[in-house]
Amino acid sequence: MKKVLFAVFIIYGIISAYTASVFYVETLAYIPPKAEKADISQIVEKSIFSEEDHDIIFSQTGLGKAAVESLTDHSELYGYQESYFSAPEFRCSMNSPVSSEERITGTPVKLAPLEEGDILVTKCSHVLSWRNGHAAIVADVKSGTTLEAVVIGTNSRTQNISKWTKYPDFMVLRLKNASKEKRAEIASHAMEYMNDIPYNVMVGIFPMKYSFAGKTTGTQCAHLIWLSYAHFGYDIDSNGGLIVTPKDIAESDLFEIVQTYGMG
Repeated sequence: MKKVLFAVFIIYGIISAYTASVFYVETLAYIPPKAEKADISQIVEKSIFSEEDHDIIFSQTGLGKAAVESLTDHSELYGYQESYFSAPEFRCSMNSPVSSEERITGTPVKLAPLEEGDILVTKCSHVLSWRNGHAAIVADVKSGTTLEAVVIGTNSRTQNISKWTKYPDFMVLRLKNASKEKRAEIASHAMEYMNDIPYNVMVGIFPMKYSFAGKTTGTQCAHLIWLSYAHFGYDIDSNGGLIVTPKDIAESDLFEIVQTYGMG
Protein backbone atom coordinates (compact mmCIF):
# COMPACT_ATOMS: atom_id res chain seq x y z
CA MET A 1 0.00 0.00 0.00
CA LYS A 2 2.81 2.38 0.87
CA LYS A 3 4.47 1.70 -2.49
CA VAL A 4 1.23 2.50 -4.30
CA LEU A 5 0.80 5.75 -2.38
CA PHE A 6 4.43 6.65 -3.04
CA ALA A 7 3.98 5.99 -6.77
CA VAL A 8 0.80 8.11 -6.82
CA PHE A 9 2.66 10.89 -5.00
CA ILE A 10 5.51 10.80 -7.55
CA ILE A 11 3.11 10.85 -10.50
CA TYR A 12 1.17 13.70 -8.95
CA GLY A 13 4.40 15.62 -8.40
CA ILE A 14 5.48 15.13 -12.03
CA ILE A 15 2.08 16.24 -13.35
CA SER A 16 2.05 19.27 -11.04
CA ALA A 17 5.57 20.26 -12.06
CA TYR A 18 4.71 19.92 -15.75
CA THR A 19 1.49 21.93 -15.35
CA ALA A 20 3.38 24.67 -13.51
CA SER A 21 6.07 24.78 -16.19
CA VAL A 22 3.48 25.06 -18.97
CA PHE A 23 1.67 27.81 -17.07
CA TYR A 24 4.96 29.67 -16.59
CA VAL A 25 5.96 29.40 -20.24
CA GLU A 26 2.60 30.92 -21.23
CA THR A 27 3.47 34.03 -19.20
CA LEU A 28 6.46 34.59 -21.50
CA ALA A 29 4.39 34.91 -24.68
CA TYR A 30 4.07 38.64 -24.09
CA ILE A 31 6.29 40.80 -21.87
CA PRO A 32 5.22 44.45 -21.46
CA PRO A 33 7.67 47.32 -22.10
CA LYS A 34 10.08 48.13 -19.30
CA ALA A 35 9.63 51.88 -19.80
CA GLU A 36 6.66 53.89 -18.57
CA LYS A 37 4.47 55.38 -21.29
CA ALA A 38 5.49 59.01 -21.79
CA ASP A 39 4.50 62.09 -23.76
CA ILE A 40 6.52 62.08 -27.02
CA SER A 41 4.84 65.07 -28.65
CA GLN A 42 7.88 67.34 -28.32
CA ILE A 43 10.01 64.76 -30.11
CA VAL A 44 7.45 63.97 -32.79
CA GLU A 45 7.26 67.65 -33.75
CA LYS A 46 10.97 67.74 -34.62
CA SER A 47 12.09 67.43 -38.24
CA ILE A 48 15.42 65.78 -37.32
CA PHE A 49 15.96 63.37 -34.44
CA SER A 50 19.09 63.17 -32.29
CA GLU A 51 20.50 59.87 -31.06
CA GLU A 52 18.91 60.58 -27.68
CA ASP A 53 15.57 61.14 -29.42
CA HIS A 54 15.92 57.78 -31.17
CA ASP A 55 16.62 56.09 -27.83
CA ILE A 56 13.43 57.56 -26.38
CA ILE A 57 11.43 56.67 -29.48
CA PHE A 58 12.69 53.08 -29.26
CA SER A 59 11.67 52.81 -25.60
CA GLN A 60 8.23 54.25 -26.41
CA THR A 61 7.40 52.55 -29.73
CA GLY A 62 9.77 49.61 -30.20
CA LEU A 63 10.95 51.18 -33.46
CA GLY A 64 14.65 51.26 -34.28
CA LYS A 65 16.34 54.08 -36.15
CA ALA A 66 15.92 52.41 -39.56
CA ALA A 67 12.16 52.09 -39.06
CA VAL A 68 11.76 55.67 -37.87
CA GLU A 69 13.69 57.04 -40.83
CA SER A 70 11.42 55.15 -43.23
CA LEU A 71 8.26 56.84 -41.91
CA THR A 72 6.85 59.54 -44.18
CA ASP A 73 4.97 61.23 -41.34
CA HIS A 74 6.38 61.45 -37.81
CA SER A 75 2.85 61.58 -36.39
CA GLU A 76 2.67 57.84 -37.19
CA LEU A 77 4.79 57.36 -34.07
CA TYR A 78 1.69 57.92 -31.92
CA GLY A 79 0.02 54.88 -33.42
CA TYR A 80 3.10 52.74 -32.88
CA GLN A 81 3.34 53.93 -29.28
CA GLU A 82 -0.29 53.06 -28.64
CA SER A 83 0.23 49.58 -30.12
CA TYR A 84 3.49 49.08 -28.22
CA PHE A 85 1.88 49.74 -24.83
CA SER A 86 -1.31 47.79 -25.53
CA ALA A 87 -1.23 44.33 -23.93
CA PRO A 88 -2.85 41.92 -26.40
CA GLU A 89 -5.37 39.20 -25.73
CA PHE A 90 -4.10 35.93 -27.15
CA ARG A 91 -4.82 32.23 -27.28
CA CYS A 92 -2.46 29.24 -27.37
CA SER A 93 -3.29 26.38 -29.73
CA MET A 94 -1.57 23.40 -31.31
CA ASN A 95 0.02 24.07 -34.72
CA SER A 96 1.47 20.55 -35.10
CA PRO A 97 1.22 17.24 -33.21
CA VAL A 98 4.12 18.30 -30.99
CA SER A 99 4.11 22.11 -30.88
CA SER A 100 1.90 25.05 -29.98
CA GLU A 101 1.89 28.76 -30.65
CA GLU A 102 0.21 31.88 -29.30
CA ARG A 103 -1.85 34.14 -31.58
CA ILE A 104 -3.52 37.46 -30.84
CA THR A 105 -7.32 37.24 -30.84
CA GLY A 106 -7.96 40.99 -30.99
CA THR A 107 -6.42 43.97 -32.78
CA PRO A 108 -3.27 43.07 -34.76
CA VAL A 109 0.04 44.79 -34.06
CA LYS A 110 1.21 47.43 -36.53
CA LEU A 111 4.34 46.34 -38.39
CA ALA A 112 7.05 48.82 -39.33
CA PRO A 113 7.82 49.24 -43.05
CA LEU A 114 9.71 46.10 -44.11
CA GLU A 115 12.32 45.39 -46.77
CA GLU A 116 13.32 42.21 -48.60
CA GLY A 117 15.81 40.21 -46.56
CA ASP A 118 14.52 41.42 -43.19
CA ILE A 119 14.17 38.70 -40.58
CA LEU A 120 11.20 38.21 -38.26
CA VAL A 121 11.67 36.31 -35.01
CA THR A 122 9.14 35.37 -32.34
CA LYS A 123 9.19 33.40 -29.08
CA CYS A 124 5.55 32.41 -29.60
CA SER A 125 6.17 28.78 -30.51
CA HIS A 126 6.90 26.05 -28.01
CA VAL A 127 7.18 22.31 -27.61
CA LEU A 128 5.63 21.46 -24.23
CA SER A 129 7.34 23.95 -21.89
CA TRP A 130 10.35 24.68 -24.14
CA ARG A 131 10.08 27.88 -26.18
CA ASN A 132 11.86 27.03 -29.42
CA GLY A 133 10.47 30.11 -31.20
CA HIS A 134 9.98 30.73 -34.92
CA ALA A 135 11.63 32.81 -37.65
CA ALA A 136 11.00 33.94 -41.22
CA ILE A 137 12.68 35.96 -43.96
CA VAL A 138 10.83 38.69 -45.86
CA ALA A 139 10.77 37.44 -49.45
CA ASP A 140 8.75 40.09 -51.26
CA VAL A 141 7.36 43.29 -49.78
CA LYS A 142 5.11 44.16 -52.72
CA SER A 143 3.19 40.88 -52.50
CA GLY A 144 3.51 40.79 -48.70
CA THR A 145 5.17 37.39 -48.42
CA THR A 146 7.70 35.69 -46.19
CA LEU A 147 9.53 32.42 -46.71
CA GLU A 148 9.29 30.03 -43.77
CA ALA A 149 9.88 26.46 -42.68
CA VAL A 150 6.62 26.36 -40.76
CA VAL A 151 6.15 23.07 -38.89
CA ILE A 152 7.30 19.46 -38.82
CA GLY A 153 5.77 17.40 -41.61
CA THR A 154 5.61 20.23 -44.15
CA ASN A 155 7.93 21.75 -46.74
CA SER A 156 9.14 25.34 -46.51
CA ARG A 157 6.78 27.74 -48.25
CA THR A 158 5.67 31.35 -48.58
CA GLN A 159 3.35 32.89 -46.03
CA ASN A 160 1.47 36.17 -45.81
CA ILE A 161 3.37 38.75 -43.74
CA SER A 162 0.11 39.65 -41.99
CA LYS A 163 0.42 36.50 -39.84
CA TRP A 164 3.23 38.27 -37.98
CA THR A 165 0.86 41.01 -36.82
CA LYS A 166 -0.94 38.36 -34.75
CA TYR A 167 2.00 37.19 -32.62
CA PRO A 168 2.07 38.54 -29.02
CA ASP A 169 5.81 39.11 -29.41
CA PHE A 170 8.22 39.53 -32.32
CA MET A 171 11.36 41.28 -33.53
CA VAL A 172 12.24 42.58 -36.98
CA LEU A 173 15.97 42.43 -37.72
CA ARG A 174 17.97 43.93 -40.60
CA LEU A 175 21.54 43.19 -41.69
CA LYS A 176 23.92 46.00 -40.79
CA ASN A 177 26.31 47.58 -43.28
CA ALA A 178 24.65 45.99 -46.30
CA SER A 179 22.82 47.72 -49.12
CA LYS A 180 19.12 47.29 -49.74
CA GLU A 181 20.06 45.57 -53.02
CA LYS A 182 22.31 43.04 -51.26
CA ARG A 183 19.60 42.17 -48.75
CA ALA A 184 17.08 41.77 -51.55
CA GLU A 185 19.55 39.48 -53.33
CA ILE A 186 19.74 37.27 -50.24
CA ALA A 187 15.94 37.08 -50.13
CA SER A 188 15.78 36.20 -53.83
CA HIS A 189 18.40 33.48 -53.33
CA ALA A 190 16.34 32.06 -50.45
CA MET A 191 13.25 31.90 -52.64
CA GLU A 192 15.16 30.13 -55.40
CA TYR A 193 17.00 27.55 -53.31
CA MET A 194 15.24 27.25 -49.92
CA ASN A 195 11.59 27.07 -51.00
CA ASP A 196 9.76 23.71 -50.87
CA ILE A 197 12.43 22.02 -48.72
CA PRO A 198 11.31 19.26 -46.27
CA TYR A 199 11.29 20.19 -42.59
CA ASN A 200 14.11 18.57 -40.62
CA VAL A 201 14.47 19.54 -36.97
CA MET A 202 17.85 17.77 -36.75
CA VAL A 203 19.57 19.61 -39.60
CA GLY A 204 23.04 20.57 -38.39
CA ILE A 205 23.57 17.11 -36.93
CA PHE A 206 22.16 15.07 -39.79
CA PRO A 207 22.55 16.30 -42.45
CA MET A 208 25.31 18.85 -41.95
CA LYS A 209 24.47 22.48 -41.25
CA TYR A 210 25.93 23.89 -44.47
CA SER A 211 24.99 22.71 -47.93
CA PHE A 212 25.62 24.18 -51.36
CA ALA A 213 22.86 25.97 -53.25
CA GLY A 214 20.40 23.47 -54.66
CA LYS A 215 21.74 20.61 -52.51
CA THR A 216 19.72 21.19 -49.33
CA THR A 217 17.66 18.13 -48.34
CA GLY A 218 16.17 19.40 -45.10
CA THR A 219 15.76 22.60 -43.11
CA GLN A 220 13.94 24.26 -40.22
CA CYS A 221 12.89 27.87 -39.68
CA ALA A 222 16.16 29.29 -38.31
CA HIS A 223 18.36 27.10 -40.50
CA LEU A 224 16.57 28.28 -43.65
CA ILE A 225 17.51 31.87 -42.82
CA TRP A 226 21.01 31.04 -41.59
CA LEU A 227 21.88 29.11 -44.76
CA SER A 228 20.46 31.83 -47.01
CA TYR A 229 22.78 34.36 -45.36
CA ALA A 230 25.71 31.92 -45.10
CA HIS A 231 25.74 31.57 -48.90
CA PHE A 232 26.69 35.26 -48.99
CA GLY A 233 29.35 34.99 -46.30
CA TYR A 234 27.28 36.06 -43.28
CA ASP A 235 27.31 33.70 -40.30
CA ILE A 236 24.30 34.89 -38.31
CA ASP A 237 24.41 32.06 -35.75
CA SER A 238 25.52 33.98 -32.65
CA ASN A 239 26.90 30.95 -30.80
CA GLY A 240 28.15 28.92 -33.76
CA GLY A 241 26.54 25.68 -32.62
CA LEU A 242 25.60 22.72 -34.77
CA ILE A 243 21.90 23.58 -34.63
CA VAL A 244 20.88 27.20 -35.18
CA THR A 245 17.79 28.52 -33.38
CA PRO A 246 15.68 31.70 -33.68
CA LYS A 247 17.27 32.88 -30.42
CA ASP A 248 20.75 32.45 -31.94
CA ILE A 249 19.75 34.68 -34.86
CA ALA A 250 18.10 37.27 -32.63
CA GLU A 251 21.31 37.60 -30.62
CA SER A 252 23.61 38.03 -33.66
CA ASP A 253 25.50 41.32 -33.63
CA LEU A 254 25.29 41.41 -37.44
CA PHE A 255 21.75 42.78 -37.17
CA GLU A 256 20.09 45.98 -36.06
CA ILE A 257 16.61 46.00 -34.55
CA VAL A 258 14.03 47.51 -36.87
CA GLN A 259 11.13 46.82 -34.53
CA THR A 260 10.38 44.94 -31.36
CA TYR A 261 7.07 44.16 -29.65
CA GLY A 262 6.15 42.19 -26.55
CA MET A 263 9.76 41.23 -25.84
CA GLY A 264 10.18 43.25 -22.63
